[in-house]
Amino acid sequence: MATITKTPAATFKAIIRKNNRVIKTKTFRLKKDARTWSKRIEGDRDAMTAYGSPGAGIKFTQLADEYLDQWTGRDKSLPQKVSFWKERLGKVTLINIDAPMIKEILNHYAEGDALRSNGANSHGRTKLVKAGRKRTPATVNRMRACLSSIFRYAIKEQSYLSANPVAMVPSRTEKNKRTRFLTNEERTALLTACRESDWDKLYLLVLMALTTGARMGELLGLHWDEIDFKERTTLLIDTKNGESRILTIPESTMIELQRFREVGSGLVFPSPTKFRKPFEFRKHWHKAMADAGIEGFRFHDLRHSCASMLVMNGATLYETAQVLGHKSTQTTARYAHLSIEHKQQLTDRILGNLHSLK
Repeated sequence: MATITKTPAATFKAIIRKNNRVIKTKTFRLKKDARTWSKRIEGDRDAMTAYGSPGAGIKFTQLADEYLDQWTGRDKSLPQKVSFWKERLGKVTLINIDAPMIKEILNHYAEGDALRSNGANSHGRTKLVKAGRKRTPATVNRMRACLSSIFRYAIKEQSYLSANPVAMVPSRTEKNKRTRFLTNEERTALLTACRESDWDKLYLLVLMALTTGARMGELLGLHWDEIDFKERTTLLIDTKNGESRILTIPESTMIELQRFREVGSGLVFPSPTKFRKPFEFRKHWHKAMADAGIEGFRFHDLRHSCASMLVMNGATLYETAQVLGHKSTQTTARYAHLSIEHKQQLTDRILGNLHSLK
């Protein structure tokens, strides 16, 4: 039942009760606005249920802390994302967080400058610099997904709420499913620049990325005792999709790996000061890119380059998916056009002159 009272400030306060308990109030300058809002809330069954939820009155910062305490995932950037939402919603009670509020925050976030790593500072911490562009839709969607996960936890694990306000905020259309890969000339130039790098393992790291299709995190987390030098394989346990897979290492790459071979369980690419952490190589990577004259190319695109070389040399999408560790060929389908182009060239070269044969 809603009541509307006039305040000493000559405004109108709408009060909504459920089972004789005040569950929501809001103040308006006009009485008609207070009535309209009250009717809308009372007519929304989900909203009324939510307002009556046991955790509706707790503040977001409490929920965020509880979420982090139970979180056991592998995304190292998640605590930073949770901190972002705590800074903006920390003092707001859960029931007062709605879709328009979330959308406004995400819109503002999207207009901010994208950041990239630029090596480590004197304290060993990663330095971030502006990447010279706005944040991509994919970056905004990941921030949205973090908040949605927090509210799903509130609903399923704590029964704080009955509805997820993030569900009313649509994801952004992602136009950045890149298939950028190196041309033969670019590949030669990059490998040459990596050989001349001040970091003696940059060539090895880039070569392994190109010839195994492994992700950057998978390579940086690789330990010497995980490599089978006889079989030329290594077992990856902590992968992005949660499933282990075996990397096969070409003989030429294994020869380069043998140059640095160590005994024990140390990282293949360790930091010179903190041996349990991987080397921060971004500075060396960007210099090699500049020296090679390559633009618009990320380290992750080495994985695309591996896939493109496989497909253009006759590997099926299924075989390529097995190398890259994709759960299904739907993810690998972005390389299908390369396979078609390769087949077109093949049939043109071998079968294209049949009409002239007598």
